[in-house]
Order: sequence, then structure tokens, then C-alpha cells
Amino acid sequence: MRLKDKVAIVTGGASGIGKAISAAYVREGAQVFVVDIDEQKGQAAASEIATNGKAISIRADVTSSASMEAMAREVDRKSGRIDILVNNVGVRIVKPFLEHSDADWNAMIQANLTGPFLCSRAVAPFMIRAGKGRIINTASIASFVGRPNRVAYVAAKTGLLGMTRAMAIDLGPMGITCNALAPGSINSPMNAAQAGDAEHDWGKETPMGRWGTPEDIANAAVFLALDESSYITGAELKVDGGWVSTKARAGELAEVR
Repeated sequence: MRLKDKVAIVTGGASGIGKAISAAYVREGAQVFVVDIDEQKGQAAASEIATNGKAISIRADVTSSASMEAMAREVDRKSGRIDILVNNVGVRIVKPFLEHSDADWNAMIQANLTGPFLCSRAVAPFMIRAGKGRIINTASIASFVGRPNRVAYVAAKTGLLGMTRAMAIDLGPMGITCNALAPGSINSPMNAAQAGDAEHDWGKETPMGRWGTPEDIANAAVFLALDESSYITGAELKVDGGWVSTKARAGELAEVR
């Protein structure tokens, strides 16, 4: 129980990576607030993972400043503290560059970049009051490389790394660390729906030769929440099976294996 008595907020915690992080934190003894815009899914997830600890669902909209501020106050009122914030909400639009509308662009920036800013700004005062805290932003391998038909998503996720670094230097003197996780080809509902059949199995493109799992990301999120990681801030941890750091020509990985 490495997070015993800690209080954590996980946005987008009702499914996929967010749900896996929420479950991992509960297993480690934390009280977890599963924040999601889908109230029904949030309640179902909280009920499912509330085994060795407490899990509470809160419906909130990360793109609304008022909603984030109300959420942070509610968590503090119920628990008296906020130790960990995971900004995990992620939305992706896939379409050619010239087909991206103003609405598409704004939606990607709002959910993937403005949302983490609004949530962090709402939660940080409670961490400052305690003299410490952990903020973890879920970025992407798209934060490091261009990806086809994802111009707004790539822009938002790249911006999230810059925001993480700026937050680290602004909040570090208050005892708050700010880091980013960069998932790769993770077998989450969002990725699986776009990967298609085995011919386009994204997992085969990694040196590890497999899809990552939401639990792979959750394990990294636990590490960044621990007291032992207190000297790590402004960092980006890739959890991608080596995808960003390596490149093989067609057929070369098969030859290695």
C-alpha cells in the first residue's frame, strides 16, 4: 500500500487508461475521485474498483473552469486534502489536415490542453496549502513526432509537454512536482477502434512486439505519485515499448525476431 491515505483525482477515470490508473491507486491504498463527464460510466467504474480503498465518482467537465473549481472544492470538502492529480482526459479527431474545421481544432485544444490547465489551476491551491503534491499529465507519443491526420491532436499534446515544464518551474517551490506520461500503442478502446485488423496491428511496430496495456501506464503513474519520485519534475516518461526512440525499416523487426 504505497499510496496509503493519499487522495487522488483522475480525470477521464471511467474507462481505458484512466480507469486503470484509478484502480492501481486504489490497490495502493489511495482514496480516488474518478472524474468523468459521463456520470453513469464514472459511477460504474468507481463501484468496480472500490475494493481495497475508496473510489468516488464526480461528474465534471474539464473544459469548464467553473466545473473544475467546483470539483476541486468538493474533493477537498470530502477528504480534506488533495495529494495527486492525473490529467488524463484525452480526445482525438482523425481526419486530413484540410478537413480539420475550426470546431475540430478548438475541441482538440480545449480537451487535451486547456482542460489540464483548468484542472491543475483549480487543484494547485489545495496542494500549495499542504506544501506538496503530484500533478501527472497524460501526453502521447504524438507529443514528440508528427502523426498523420491528427494535426490538432498533435498540436495539443505537444503543447501539453511545454505546459508541464512551465508548471514544474512555477509550482516546484511549493513542493509540487509536474510530470508527463507519454503512452504509445496502448490497447485502449480509443486506439483499438482505429488500429483495425491484424494487418495494421500497431503493437507489431514496437521493439517489444506487442501492444501496451492500460496497466503499463498505470504502473508508471503509480511511480510518479510516490514519495520516492519527489526529485523528478518537468520530465516526460515515454511508455511506448521504445516506439519513439527506435526505427526499423519494413521487415527488419521480423528479421530480429
